[in-house]
Amino acid sequence: MIKVIFLIIFIGCGDPIYASKIRKGDETDNPEKIIIKIYEEVKEMGLREGEEFIKREFHFDLDGREQNREEHVLVFSYNSLGKQVLSLQVTYYEYENSNRYQGRARDIKDITCLITKDSAEITECSYSQEQIKEILPKILEGIKKEKELLKLVRKEQ
Repeated sequence: MIKVIFLIIFIGCGDPIYASKIRKGDETDNPEKIIIKIYEEVKEMGLREGEEFIKREFHFDLDGREQNREEHVLVFSYNSLGKQVLSLQVTYYEYENSNRYQGRARDIKDITCLITKDSAEITECSYSQEQIKEILPKILEGIKKEKELLKLVRKEQ
């Protein structure tokens, strides 16, 4: 038996910004489970000296567009009033035809979550439900690949 739960978040009187279908037993389609995995991957990298928060930046391709080559992903996690907050910010770039190395931000999208030991609650999201299901696995995979590259670089030094 599949249970379906709808989570709709409203800002003021406006339209819902995020609606989540959480299906019992369907882990790959569950944005909250992927967010927990992203949080665990970044948390494993540890705090930087003198900081009480986790801030990591990544650059990798998310949309497959040759025109912008790669996106910037910022993962920021901190404790606020006894709750762990995770913020993901994705910046998409556009490049001028004359200089393909100088880009400017075309769009910035955010996802903000509250993290507990084994769950995540999305409190703000500028992606649609379909977009978030597509983008989160790509972010998780990109973070894992960059972590592997960092391990190789550190091993060679």
